[in-house]
Formats: sequence, structure tokens, C-alpha cells
Amino acid sequence: MLKEALPRQALQNLDGFSALGRVARRTASVFVLSIGLTACNATTSITDLFGTQREAPVETTNSNTVDPMSAPDQGLIPDANPWPSDAALPEGEGAQLPTLYNDDAAIFEKRVALLLPLSGQHADLGKAMRQAAELAMFDIAGDDFVLMPIDTSGTYQGGQDAARQAVDAGAKMILGPLFAESVSGASEVAKSANVPVVAFSNNRRVAESGVWVNGLIPEDQIARAVGYATSQGRFRFAALLPQNDYGRQIAAALNTVVSRVGGSLGRVAFYQPGSESLQQTIRDFANYDARRANLRAHKAQLEANGSAGSKRALRRLEGVDTFGELDFDALILPATGGDLRQVSALLAYFDIDPSVVQFIGTFGWNDPGLFSEPALKGGIFAAPNPENWELFASRFERTFGKQPPRISSLAYDSTALAALMARDENQMSRDALTNPNGFVGVDGIFRLTVDGQSERGYAIMQIGPDGAKVVAPAPASFDLVF
Repeated sequence: MLKEALPRQALQNLDGFSALGRVARRTASVFVLSIGLTACNATTSITDLFGTQREAPVETTNSNTVDPMSAPDQGLIPDANPWPSDAALPEGEGAQLPTLYNDDAAIFEKRVALLLPLSGQHADLGKAMRQAAELAMFDIAGDDFVLMPIDTSGTYQGGQDAARQAVDAGAKMILGPLFAESVSGASEVAKSANVPVVAFSNNRRVAESGVWVNGLIPEDQIARAVGYATSQGRFRFAALLPQNDYGRQIAAALNTVVSRVGGSLGRVAFYQPGSESLQQTIRDFANYDARRANLRAHKAQLEANGSAGSKRALRRLEGVDTFGELDFDALILPATGGDLRQVSALLAYFDIDPSVVQFIGTFGWNDPGLFSEPALKGGIFAAPNPENWELFASRFERTFGKQPPRISSLAYDSTALAALMARDENQMSRDALTNPNGFVGVDGIFRLTVDGQSERGYAIMQIGPDGAKVVAPAPASFDLVF
């Protein structure tokens, strides 16, 4: 097994300073190699991820048997001082590998392709993810590991062409692409060549045997948050979803997610983001008119009674817009950004009180611009534990002079995984990739399943006056199930 081939201690500051001179010659582009890294000087250590936190289980459908007391045995991030080395990563232009298409070299080199949108409207994101991958290579990779970034342009055809170039160049594994459309294009080529794909997409519809979706999947985030809500006594769920592919994807999973944790799913409504009908949709969803009519009828009844108790009840109803309970006590809201801001404000206007109804979101809620929204106070969402991300982001900024995009951690963790696999004698086999104990990286524990899915351990975050705080930590292992 992997833990015998490479113990966790071996990942602590691998190769030290000798790794620095190898980064340029082990990062090869099929077209042009250009690293251009700035100096980095860091002394911060990663916290120990093999702790004993067990009170926040993660939902999983994986049927593999795992030692119930074992944490993931493969750490992908160094946990010894310092992280990274005090030395600088190399600067300037690297040279294209002259042996890139040399079959003799491919015999001993562990070539891994990195498929990203390196041109077009998402080029900046692709570049940042490439830089994160290079950091992982610096931390984990051996001398024979070669990373080959290839541009997909973010399209289906681009993904297909990039995968073909990767296979022709002798790639043993493909990391990426980022977008589902590109993954679909790349998977056709990769499967025919029996090259495993670990994609960064969060759309599980493109997952299949040999093509893993290793993004932060929204359905799994909702499953984690719904399970936490039931532990807090919330069992009656409703959902308000955008009328688009994303909303329909969420809707397809809701019945299974809610019933699995003992809850019941009531009304599910769709709205058209930004449409003129949005206000009426939410008014109807809140059953506002009927509840308003109930208030008028109840006030009339109290006034007719005329007793002292009725008069006190009337005073308590002053300033109240509606009367009567809703048929749900938890509301799933996977909207993000401006849509979420608009929807949550309308929910409050139509008297759905977030102090009464538990609002549930996704990792897309992890946006400081949303934390000041009054209607979202007390709302919860699932997310990776933030501590490791903060350390990673700080290191990335010191290295490249900018803050990384949040999903750049996917490139780091996946590249670290590939580098770890390359050091094992099985050489990136499917059995090694689907180790049921999983792995631990910047985004916490994760594992890949035989059907192409991924599973992660999420923390529960709650929005409060000072931003989002962890109210239930991510699990340390995959043995606990809701």
C-alpha cells in the first residue's frame, strides 16, 4: 500500500534546497515554458492535520471498508517547519525540454499533464492554478517528475486537443481540465489511451470510471450542511433554486440528500435570476398573502374577544406582517453573489425570518461581501477548514506577489497527489488513486472513488457579526457517516 511505500514523514520538506534547481527543468510546456517566479521566504508551518476531531462527520456513499480510527495516511502538504524552505524558487525563463517527445526519456520520466485555460477570458485563473501546481511540485516531486502545462482555452475542442497532446507527449496522468466542457473533451482521448484524469471541475455529471471530478462539489456541501442542520433539530427542508443548469443539478440530488439524514423535503421553487418575476416568485414561495390574511383574521378575532389577554396579544402583534408558521424550518439557498443578496433581501421582506428559518448555502457563500447582509446572519454553509487555506494563500502571495484565487488549492492538492503517486512503485495506478483512507491537502481530507467521484471532509461555517466562523470542524477521517 502507499503508506508502506512512502510514510508521512517522507513528505516533510522533501529534498530541501536541492529541489530548487530542478523546478525549471521539470516544468515543461508543450509549447512554451515560462515560470518567472518571484522570491519566497516563509517560515510558517502547516498545522497537524492528523488530529482527533471527530464530532463533525462527513456524508459519504463510499462502501470501502476503512479502519474507523485511521485518518488519511497520505499527507500532501508538508507539516514540518519550515513550509516552504527559506530558499527562493527559481526566477526567469526556463528552457523547453528537448526530450519532451523522446520515447527513451519517457521511460524513466514521470510525466503529468496539467490542462488549464491558459489563454482566453480565463487565462489569469489558469495561470494562477499553474503557479499553485508548481508550488506543489516543489514541495513533493522527485527528480523524475515532469509537469506539462497545456492550454485548453476553456472549450470542449481545446480539452480534446490538449489531452491528445498530453498523451502524445507520454503523460502518465492528466490533471484538469477546469471546466466541465473541457473535461468532456479531454476524457474521450484519455480513456482511449488508458490515462487517468483528475479534473478540477465541480460538475459530477462529467465523472466516470477513470475520470475523477476533484472539485468542491456543491451537492456534497449541501449534504454536509443539511446533516448539520438535522443535528440542530431542523428536519423540515425547502429549497429556492435558480432556474438554470446549476439549480437543476442541485434539485436532482435534494431528495436523496435530505432523506438520508432523516429530514423531509417540502416545497422546491425555481426563480429566474434577475427577472422581473423574481419578487412574485419569492412572494408565492413565502406564502406571504395567505399568512398576511391569517394575521388580519387573527387580529379581528382578538379584537372581537375584547379580553385583557386578547388586548395583550394584539399588542404583541404590533409591527408583525404575517401570522402562522411556515411549513419548513430550514431553507436551502445555493445562490451566490448578487443573486444571493437580492434573493435573501426579498425573503426577509416577505417575512421569512432567518432567526426562525435556518438558511443553508454552499461554499459560494464564503464571500466577505455577503457577510454584512442582514438576511444572511446565522446562515450556514459547508467549506474546507480555513486554516490551511490561509497558510497556503499567504505563501502563494509571498511567492508570486498576489493573492491566489480560491480554487487554486485544487491545482496544488491534485499536483501533490500526482507527485506522491509518481514516487510509488505502482506509478499512478487506479488502485493507488482510490485509496479508501484518502489524502489530506490544503482543502483537508479527500478521496477518489472507483466511479470517478470525489469525497471531501467539510467544516460548517456560520455567518455572524464578525464574518463566517467555524461552528463544526471538518472530520479527520472518512469513517463517520450521517
